[in-house]
Amino acid sequence: MDGLRTLSVLEHEVITIVGSDTEQAIASLDTSGTWLTDTEAQALLRLNDSRRGFCQRVSGGIKLAQYCGIVRLQTCMLEILPKIGMEDIRSAQEIERARGVLLTMLHGARLTVTASGLAPQQMVRAPLLDIFIEAFLHSALEQARRGLLCRYVPHRDNLTVLKGRFHTHGHIRQNLARPHLLHCEYDEFTPNNPYNCAIRTTLDTCRTWIRRSATQRLWLETHARYANITTTNMTSAAVAKLPRNRTTRRYATVLTWCEWLLSMASPSLSTGFTQAPGLLFDMNKLFEAYVGNQVEAQSSDAFYVQRQGPAAPLAMMAGDTEAFLLKPDITVWHATMDGSPTHLSRILDAKWKRLNPQMENWGVAQADIYQLLAYAIRYQCAQLELVYPAPSSVMDTTALPVFRIATDQSATSDIQIQIRTMQVWA
Repeated sequence: MDGLRTLSVLEHEVITIVGSDTEQAIASLDTSGTWLTDTEAQALLRLNDSRRGFCQRVSGGIKLAQYCGIVRLQTCMLEILPKIGMEDIRSAQEIERARGVLLTMLHGARLTVTASGLAPQQMVRAPLLDIFIEAFLHSALEQARRGLLCRYVPHRDNLTVLKGRFHTHGHIRQNLARPHLLHCEYDEFTPNNPYNCAIRTTLDTCRTWIRRSATQRLWLETHARYANITTTNMTSAAVAKLPRNRTTRRYATVLTWCEWLLSMASPSLSTGFTQAPGLLFDMNKLFEAYVGNQVEAQSSDAFYVQRQGPAAPLAMMAGDTEAFLLKPDITVWHATMDGSPTHLSRILDAKWKRLNPQMENWGVAQADIYQLLAYAIRYQCAQLELVYPAPSSVMDTTALPVFRIATDQSATSDIQIQIRTMQVWA
């Protein structure tokens, strides 16, 4: 990715489209500005085919949705970061704070962003792709230090002594004029297997993407550990199909990084096709995973936390046909001594949206309250929570509203929907 300019933008931001793709027109523009050419904009819009609602064409440019991460275009790298400020206009330091928020959430959601060699101040200033590559390099280096995974790999070769099984047909085809050789089939226990080949391929792929000299030095150290591994043309899909079991469990993190980084090395760019490969995270799902892990960490052994469930229909139709399937983001249950759930304590729903104390009902959507009310009725639970990300600016969390929905004359049986915020920056 040498020579690609980098655009750092925020989710839901509108990126300006310049009117001409000619070299002369582009050369006259500010290379540090936030703009896209018509060709780049069309490539970005095609990403909607694989990620519905990623962006849309609006007056004056392209408006992004809730996806954050990296998109690789032919002529630029788009770095999309979460919007955390209350103001609609981007502040001077918001890009750095937003980068820190995304990294914190990825780490808090246990999505393989591990400790890197960057200091916190350097991390929020470094390009997001460099940070991802450095996390991959640290993960690959850790596996090399622990010892590379070895597997039995089948081989066929002409040898001077018998090894494994003698292959008669192969011997006749290849060694009639070489009686001193034997064509053998054998299994060799070697680190030169598909798991390590995936790491080596990813190392070779991402080398030209690195910008920081410190990351380059880490790449050289990691590459030296995998120098004897064969380079192959593995794709992200091939890495995803590698068998996973208890013996390969320690490779789970580094293989995930291989999938993600190789997905950005789309061959379509070199063949002229304008599909834009990227490494993107749906902030709704990421925030949900982040909240789930935080709730688990804060809950005692007396509670059991369940994600995405239990699923239950809201209604039934004729013939006992289920209708309107419900699946809460997080449910917290009282648990027995052995950890088995007994009865429901509360239901949480994570919303990657901004609260605004200046708006009516703090900007809480009416549809979200209806959703929680459906949970309360179906699961017979009176304690529910809507969890929002805490903004980077100061907010009086003690004033967060509690919506009470009366069910009968007894106030003790009222349904309570508590609005909560969760800090998402370090």
